[in-house]
Amino acid sequence: MIELGIVQITSAFKEKTQRFIDLKEKIIPRCIEISDKKYTLVSPMNEELKELCTSLGGEFIEYTAWERDKNRKFREGIKTRQEEWVAFLDDDILPDEEWLNKMSSFLSDKEPGQYGFRLTDSEGQRHEFGEDWMQFYSIKANLRHRPLKYDLETGYLEQSPAAYVSNSVVHNKVYNFVEPYGIFQKAPDVNWCFSIKQAGFPVGFCMHARAYHLGDRGDNR
Repeated sequence: MIELGIVQITSAFKEKTQRFIDLKEKIIPRCIEISDKKYTLVSPMNEELKELCTSLGGEFIEYTAWERDKNRKFREGIKTRQEEWVAFLDDDILPDEEWLNKMSSFLSDKEPGQYGFRLTDSEGQRHEFGEDWMQFYSIKANLRHRPLKYDLETGYLEQSPAAYVSNSVVHNKVYNFVEPYGIFQKAPDVNWCFSIKQAGFPVGFCMHARAYHLGDRGDNR
């Protein structure tokens, strides 16, 4: 198995929504288990989540800066993690039972870089816009914004110079060299991904490792 840490981020909960219930009952326990307690949740103060994280052996970091600065939250989490590989996850991402095994096998011979994984809804369907493995638009290359194709049966994986991943596993040589950054509503995950590529690191995708995206794809917190 790879040495894997997890940094997961969330925002404030005004009430116990389904997102909160999923995070508390499913996502945090699973992520702490698969990371062997090398887990950090970055969140505005929430006593229930803090108690849950610490009781299961994870770490809770209270976030007090601008709520919408997603990548600043990730930077706060990085300070607590120095594993060889760290997964950067939103609060609605639930790795399935085989995710760690599949990612470990995939990453065993990979160069330091950033690698995404398959995302489906709770029914196992890929999102309409393919948020897991995408081609961002490029005016210079005349490329439009669209999901990149892959086929689990044949192993086909479409490649593109404008490929990017959102939720991902990143090597420590990469996240220590190019920290997450970006401005809200200006595609911060895309900016970080492209900066990693510009720094000379590979950005790839593991189609056989799957996590469930339990949230609303239109969620724009």
